[in-house]
Amino acid sequence: MKYYLAPILFLTAVVSCTHDPINPDPTPNPNGSGTCDPDTVYFVNEVLPLFTSNCASSGCHGDSNPADGLSLTNYQKIMKEVKAGNPGNSEVYEVLFETGNDQMPPPPAAPLDSLSKWKIYTWIAQGALNNSCDECDSTTVTFSATISPIIQSQCQSCHNSGNASGGVNLDGHGNVVNAVNNAGLMAAINRISKPMPPAASLSECELAQFDKWIADGMPNN
Repeated sequence: MKYYLAPILFLTAVVSCTHDPINPDPTPNPNGSGTCDPDTVYFVNEVLPLFTSNCASSGCHGDSNPADGLSLTNYQKIMKEVKAGNPGNSEVYEVLFETGNDQMPPPPAAPLDSLSKWKIYTWIAQGALNNSCDECDSTTVTFSATISPIIQSQCQSCHNSGNASGGVNLDGHGNVVNAVNNAGLMAAINRISKPMPPAASLSECELAQFDKWIADGMPNN
């Protein structure tokens, strides 16, 4: 299957090409760990959750019988489709702009939004490091800047208005509040009931941020 890159924000169109996988350092870059830099996109914190939630499910690009023989469950496997420093020649980025039956993630899942695509682009452009940061703000929590991005990256590919898996739609503030009150969202993300997201847990920081937002009355702020 060929991949084509469409424009996003300031990005320019490039043609698809194939390339040999590179052999990255499998350990996190020590210069990219610690306190979060607002100008850096971190693989562990921001990029891996996008792949885990949107690509690495069973029957797609998980570890069990992955589609096209491609698993996207960890850094080393994702890097087989990445050319560090060059998003335009990285197939894992190019495929995000397919449409129709070739859309990734495939229908009925929703395509990644522009912010998620930008994060992947920027992470690759910054060297595609296996980096992380430990900073966690669970005191200043808002729906728009904290909760909504978690929902978008971890949940909305399966729980949106066009594909409300299990009858749960997480598009928008009202639907998230309803899921907390009536659909057992917190039990699911705490992996007490049917665990969500299915492939990996939310971080302790993300769970603490949800707890703070709920304790504040779940404002639409």
